[in-house]
Amino acid sequence: MLPLARRETPCATWRLPAAGQLMAPPCELILPTLEKVPTEQRFSADDREVIALAEILVQSDIAAVEDWQESGRDATKYLLVTLRRWIGGHGGASIQRRFDLDLTLSDRLVDYSDERGPAGMLYLIVDPDSAAFVLLNPVLELLEKVHPRLPATFFRHFAGSLNRWVRVYDHHDAEERVDMLREWYEGEENPEQYEVPDIEGCTPKCLKERPLSLRGLKKLSRSIRSGEVRGLVSGLLELCRISHQAKRPEFTEDMGEQLMDSNPPLPCLLAAFSAGDAVVGCFDDEAQTAMEVTPQPNLIIPLKLSDPTSVRQGFRTLGVVCDTLAAASRLIDVMPSNEDGVIAREG
Repeated sequence: MLPLARRETPCATWRLPAAGQLMAPPCELILPTLEKVPTEQRFSADDREVIALAEILVQSDIAAVEDWQESGRDATKYLLVTLRRWIGGHGGASIQRRFDLDLTLSDRLVDYSDERGPAGMLYLIVDPDSAAFVLLNPVLELLEKVHPRLPATFFRHFAGSLNRWVRVYDHHDAEERVDMLREWYEGEENPEQYEVPDIEGCTPKCLKERPLSLRGLKKLSRSIRSGEVRGLVSGLLELCRISHQAKRPEFTEDMGEQLMDSNPPLPCLLAAFSAGDAVVGCFDDEAQTAMEVTPQPNLIIPLKLSDPTSVRQGFRTLGVVCDTLAAASRLIDVMPSNEDGVIAREG
């Protein structure tokens, strides 16, 4: 309740009443000061899981104690600050140059679903807002001049290292799209009237060579004289090494139940041979219907709060994923003719 204050009325003569005696006494509302009142309020019905995760991260030296003040003593904000710090320490700046990704911490795999995961389980979810782009023909032509098997080796280990964690859309995906289109057109009256993208025609012949193993690639790298090619091979070997530092979390039964009506994950990277080739055409065609059904996440890292080891392992896995994406971004930076793939960000 706010106090009401009466205003003093002026003295009246004995003959004429003062105006203050003829009207109801005025009143004023005294407003309290807002200097020490928080400018933001958040209501949460149950913060137990958030607090439990924050405690584990502090005890595991993953979260920084000094971030508690920066987060305004809010457990949810504290976790967000911790995630930003963790990503920043694992190549966040390099990732942002090429990849447009979101990291979500949630108790369910589908945002609008009423069905959440098991009690005491949270998920770290990695998904793209848009697909990064890499142009392959210039680097493949450069590598072919050094060794005929080097282009196929480069592509296999580059795409394979990333596909270990996130989805890469390349000519193999485009070929699957073309096969599906052919099956659809076979049921039509005049199937020959339909034209399908020529994936084989746009795929360089050098990719049909047998790729070298990592051991063979390391041996070959010692004899490479070109500084540019040596830098590309060195970046590729670093990407492969980082990518294999952790094992991808298993897709569990409860995850499958939450995602049983979902489409495949959205691509995080489009690997094309040239701008506007048949691979890009198939990608654009698939993109028209990609969001008609909720897609699966690219990566799901479960965090079992009753098992601190699970949480520590989950964050270690997240660190490896970030380091892998950062290494891929740095490698694309030195690949010829890929200057246009850098993402311009504000601030």
